[in-house]
Amino acid sequence: MHRVIKIRFTLFYGEAPEAKCYGYMELNQDGNMIALYNRYGEEIDMYGGHEYVRVRTLGKFDDEDRDNFYSLLESDGVG
Repeated sequence: MHRVIKIRFTLFYGEAPEAKCYGYMELNQDGNMIALYNRYGEEIDMYGGHEYVRVRTLGKFDDEDRDNFYSLLESDGVG
């Protein structure tokens, strides 16, 4: 089961973050980050020098059913 974690950016490409700079992190079943998304749910470069703080876990989803991933984002107001 993959997990979606809501995060708050503290550094974004070496520039000051926006006022509400939240995003999402996708973790695989081993707890390794496999994707990073901005607050609009768009995938961004994972290796761009981001620092972040975990805010909360939105939930888990089966990696074969991506609809649950988008349902988690929608429950947080994305989309």
